[in-house]
Amino acid sequence: MIIEKINKEEIIEEELANIVNSLNYIVNKLKMLEDIPFSKYKELIDKFNEIRDHYLTLYWISYIGYLKDIKNPKYLDTEKIISKYESIIDNLINEYFKCLVNYKHKEKLINYIGKRNYEIASNQSIIVSNDVSDLRIREKELCMQYRKTLMSLKFVFDNKEMTLSGLSSYYNVSDEKLRKESYDKRYEILESLEKELDIIFDNLVKVRTEIANKLKLNSYADLCFVKMNRIGYTYADLDLLKENVRKYIVPILNILKEHQKERLNVFNISYYNKNYLFNDGNAVVRISLEEIISNISKILYKYNNEVGLMFDTMSKEGLIDLEDRENKSSGGVTTYLPDYKMPIFIKKYMNLEANVTSIFHELGHSIQLYLSRELLFHENRWPTFDICEIHSTSLEFLMYPFLNVFFKEDENKYKIRHLSSSLSLIASMCIYDDFQKYIYDNPNISSDDRKKYWLYLINKYGIKDNTHSYFDKGIEWQADINRIDDPFYGIDYAISNICALSFYDRVDNNIEDAFLDYFDLCSKGNTLSLKQIIKKYRLNNPFNGYNIKKLANNIKRKINK
Repeated sequence: MIIEKINKEEIIEEELANIVNSLNYIVNKLKMLEDIPFSKYKELIDKFNEIRDHYLTLYWISYIGYLKDIKNPKYLDTEKIISKYESIIDNLINEYFKCLVNYKHKEKLINYIGKRNYEIASNQSIIVSNDVSDLRIREKELCMQYRKTLMSLKFVFDNKEMTLSGLSSYYNVSDEKLRKESYDKRYEILESLEKELDIIFDNLVKVRTEIANKLKLNSYADLCFVKMNRIGYTYADLDLLKENVRKYIVPILNILKEHQKERLNVFNISYYNKNYLFNDGNAVVRISLEEIISNISKILYKYNNEVGLMFDTMSKEGLIDLEDRENKSSGGVTTYLPDYKMPIFIKKYMNLEANVTSIFHELGHSIQLYLSRELLFHENRWPTFDICEIHSTSLEFLMYPFLNVFFKEDENKYKIRHLSSSLSLIASMCIYDDFQKYIYDNPNISSDDRKKYWLYLINKYGIKDNTHSYFDKGIEWQADINRIDDPFYGIDYAISNICALSFYDRVDNNIEDAFLDYFDLCSKGNTLSLKQIIKKYRLNNPFNGYNIKKLANNIKRKINK
């Protein structure tokens, strides 16, 4: 099995040192030979990327191994080794990007590596420097410390020892008392960690601000705009997106909340009923995990044999890890192993409807990476985050015609919950983006001022929860580990969900054409810009107020139907 080969991979310091030496040698060659014939330059580019792909394979094997068991000493050690060399290799990649930008035969280079690859090289060449290597290491250490503080704390609930992730299995149980107790326990634990997380986060903001300043950028927010390769749009576009989300998307959430009140026959929706949408319970997964895998395979084969074969291979070769284990990270992660030309994804499956959504979501990433596997170079295979979440989220909506297979009579319950979650995610990610930009544009404010600003934003967007004292503390954001690790990644979910809702409309009209467009979109990897993708595949434009208003009206009609 492929996974057995992966597990046997030894990540040793000597090999990483050799990778550094080899990349350094090639970069120095490229610097000296800025005017050589392109055929020679191309050989060096190819060799650099071959070595880089091997490094990325080792990098992801280590990180996936860590997520599989966050207490495994092997991967705790390899993560430390990787961390030691990561910033050095990032600097070499940055120097490589600078070489590409400085190469005199620009037209030939762009024709070979691709325009978007060249744009990313130009963008990235300004954000990495040897001056920040130690700071990058410290940043990663703080992120891991933050994650470990939240994830590893153990407590007893329902006569069982568990971590915070284990509580999620109680959030939708039919027993209201148990449901309430699970949320109360969650908030109790989060409140107990408030000060400890404050200290870690304070240090993280300081380190990230120092990184930005050393790179001669105004703030870490500006650094991330470049780092995330937001090419072809500006903060002004994102501000317009947020304004229209407040104007058109939030009112739909309020409509859905009113419908929920009617179904539950309550005047206000309490915190422990927030995600409990139906009087007789939310959608229940009606088939086993093995049957879920089998049925997904059938659906994929129906519309694309190559993708169906990919999914079967991943299942048989251990490249899909859905087992619920004690020390396994709760988040879903998909990545690509260049040496094996295969994607791999990990997720805890606990027989919840949201876990089925996560499988669809991570599978969408896997499909894109697999269909892009023959594209040359990492920058062409891996879309920027504003694009890659379109692939994953779109597959969630493309699965709508087949939900009866997974949920039987609860099919419509799932649709209502999923649509509500999608719209809620759009709004919440806009809030997170506003919040993080304020924090990193004002790095010297106190922890208390951060919390006050969070509460201000919640009121501004009109989605405040008044039913538990926890929400009055302004610490809700502390529990979102992904937004701590990648603070400006969240807005990509708002962009992608708006784009992906295009397939929500199209599955009812012609599912075959919708899948055809979807697979073609996936095969383009990162060779098209966000705006090119929106135009080519007729997706909703997240920066166009008229588009969002039209989308909102279509959703209202579907809700009524």
